[in-house]
Amino acid sequence: MIDRLVGLTCILLGGGAIWHAQTLHVPFAADPIGPRVFPTIIGAVLVLAGCVLAIRPGRVELEFGTWPRALAVLAASLVYPLLLLPIGFIMATALLCFVASLAFHARPLPAAVSAIATAVVFFLLLDKVLDLPLPRGPLGI
Repeated sequence: MIDRLVGLTCILLGGGAIWHAQTLHVPFAADPIGPRVFPTIIGAVLVLAGCVLAIRPGRVELEFGTWPRALAVLAASLVYPLLLLPIGFIMATALLCFVASLAFHARPLPAAVSAIATAVVFFLLLDKVLDLPLPRGPLGI
């Protein structure tokens, strides 16, 4: 039952993201593809994942300690946008990934290495490949 509810929630969130993305407008010469593409893709992925969960539900087992882990990831996700400008995209993203990794029982050193690698790869994809300006932080990275 919980899996179907999560699937329905994903479908609604994805549909809302797609609908809202279509309302985004910027000046003509700002970007050749416009601001709608990325949120539309994310919304479509959410809708697809929600459909999979709703059609083929799996058994959801909650284990002891799930809520503190979820709250740690939630807190890190809420603090993340507040840290973007002061410390920059790479450091803020690495911190978010590190906290999420620890919440799922990763060892600290591998969690730190994968968090830094993830942040750098996302930075390169977003800043260099997609040419989206990202906050550099005090170190300029």
